[in-house]
Amino acid sequence: MERQVYIHYGHNRFDPNKFEPIKNERLWVKPKGGLWASKIDASFRWKEWCEAEIFRDCNINNAFKFTLSDYASIAILSTISDIRRLPMVDTSPDPTGSMLGFLEQAYIDFEKCLANGIDAIELCWYGDEYCSQARDNLHFTLYGWDCDSIIILNPDIVQPI
Repeated sequence: MERQVYIHYGHNRFDPNKFEPIKNERLWVKPKGGLWASKIDASFRWKEWCEAEIFRDCNINNAFKFTLSDYASIAILSTISDIRRLPMVDTSPDPTGSMLGFLEQAYIDFEKCLANGIDAIELCWYGDEYCSQARDNLHFTLYGWDCDSIIILNPDIVQPI
């Protein structure tokens, strides 16, 4: 079986010593730390989003490709029910009285995911290749995950090419 290849833009090689550990960020759908990438053959990956939004240049000289180890546990998100299978952060109002927890976004507990053995979380929803399986409006549920992408929680699963 051919292994899936991913691409990360912003560094020209993977350095596990520079991998920032996963930390939840209060009331945000993305964690701090980790490693973001997209499938190299995805129809709507980071590179396409950057070009569409005139956000940044995805230079192949400042990128690296990798696969995932055979033992990697990846949570695939294509529906809201996929998200509900993951541990969630408590969004009750904080002691300061903030009511930001009412937003209908999914606040995944990335730290607990990692502690529970999930090595990566991959969104498979935007691209044409997911039309038959993607359901629900994940654009607003995971607002900020702008393209089909993967967040690596555990650096030990990254196998540079």
